Amino acid sequence: MKRTFLFFPFILWSCADDTVTRLPLVKVKAPIEASTSLTMSMPTSPESLEVSLKTLPGQVRKSNLSLAAARLLVAEARGKLKRSGVAGNPELEVEFETNRRFHDFMLTVGISKNYPRTNRLLIEKRVSEILIQAAQAEVRDAERILVGQARSALVGILALRQKRTLLVAQEANARELTKFTEEAAAKGEASPLDAGVALLEATKLSNQARQIGIKETLALAKLKPLLGMKPKGKLILVGSLPEPKMPMMNVTRYRRPDLEAARLRAKSATTAADLARSKRLDDFEAGVFAGVGRERDEPEGFEFEQIFGVRFKIPLGENPSALGETIEAEARADRLAIGTMALERVINAEAHAAYAEMKEWQALAGQIKSRLIPLADSHIEKTEDARAKGQVALREVLLAKEQKLGLETSYLEAVRDFHLAYANYLTATAQ
Repeated sequence: MKRTFLFFPFILWSCADDTVTRLPLVKVKAPIEASTSLTMSMPTSPESLEVSLKTLPGQVRKSNLSLAAARLLVAEARGKLKRSGVAGNPELEVEFETNRRFHDFMLTVGISKNYPRTNRLLIEKRVSEILIQAAQAEVRDAERILVGQARSALVGILALRQKRTLLVAQEANARELTKFTEEAAAKGEASPLDAGVALLEATKLSNQARQIGIKETLALAKLKPLLGMKPKGKLILVGSLPEPKMPMMNVTRYRRPDLEAARLRAKSATTAADLARSKRLDDFEAGVFAGVGRERDEPEGFEFEQIFGVRFKIPLGENPSALGETIEAEARADRLAIGTMALERVINAEAHAAYAEMKEWQALAGQIKSRLIPLADSHIEKTEDARAKGQVALREVLLAKEQKLGLETSYLEAVRDFHLAYANYLTATAQ
């Protein structure tokens, strides 16, 4: 036995060093599917893209990089399912005994395996299957949120463009009026001060249009990543904001993916509580073993022996940590169930609030377009007639046109806010 003990320091030293500083003896190679999955899941970034309110959701789902990353949640859940509910491999046991002179020895070889005493493996499979469905719902929820963000950004950009078009038209009218006033002042038919007032109004409108152009550039820079584009990509936005039109109320039959995911998570937590209860009884171990050896028996000499046996290991009592794990799992299941009820109420409130906001903006836009803008046109026509007769100054005409510009801007802002509320409504109802 002394010779055997001499090897112990060397064995301990080799294990302590090699496990930390060197690679393991058995090298594990990644499968080909795992090495190529990242390349296959990466969406291509379009160099040029044409987008409208109708085609926007499809482009976000196709090219958004964050959404591609979220889809890997499903792959993770499937991987977890592969390793859930799987029984462990059997273990090979080898034992060798001898004396210090190596005259007598016994070599024993056995195979053993753990077996669950409950339906733990089946419950583990159920938990993982539910989590796959929850991951799929979470991916759809990520799509819903990203599409909503992109839709709101596109509405804001289209509103800026329409406002800039409005200001450019007003600037052109102001510069035409400036030219006319300057010619009339040169003939002595108008005051040079009127020409200065008209030029100041045109310059103010030009500065406002440039400010809107800067805001549009910044908004486009924020929209491109949502569409999976690089900063230097060419983004073409087509269409304009349509007239406000109320959709059908769709709150009672919605299926928000985040609510579906919350329900699945709560269901999984309930099943996980059953799994925690099933761990009260630890696994038992069963195996078989066989051995050969020899023993010196004086005066006959050496005698060879063979043995064969069965081994069982059954834990006594219950697992003491299972009680705490069960309490934790039950509390988590209750927490997720209550959170699901709260989320359902929040979703109802979001949808109803967005729908009510849409109604208000539609009513305001309709009032401005049908009543106030026609009154402004009539007022401009009257002031222009009075200006031609010399009854009012040019300032009154510009003031009347500025009032109309303010009404048109208010109408455009009401249309914009309607579509922003509409985008929130579509997001809240997962459309």
